[in-house]
Amino acid sequence: MSSKKKGSQRISDETAREKTGKGWEEWHKILEKWGIKDKGHTATAKHLRENYGLSPWWAQAVTSHYEREKGWKE
Repeated sequence: MSSKKKGSQRISDETAREKTGKGWEEWHKILEKWGIKDKGHTATAKHLRENYGLSPWWAQAVTSHYEREKGWKE
């Protein structure tokens, strides 16, 4: 059995770019400009779906990736 927690595998920049059209650095800039810190996870994922056409899964993945990178969540 793997010692990794479920969901702990990270999505590569290449995969993010292939599936969303942008890499992590680009998404992080977008989220900072949007004001993710003040607006929160749910509103941010909704913003990504409505304004960038991301699927619900990718909107959550992009939001969660940023939060993990900032140390806001594991």
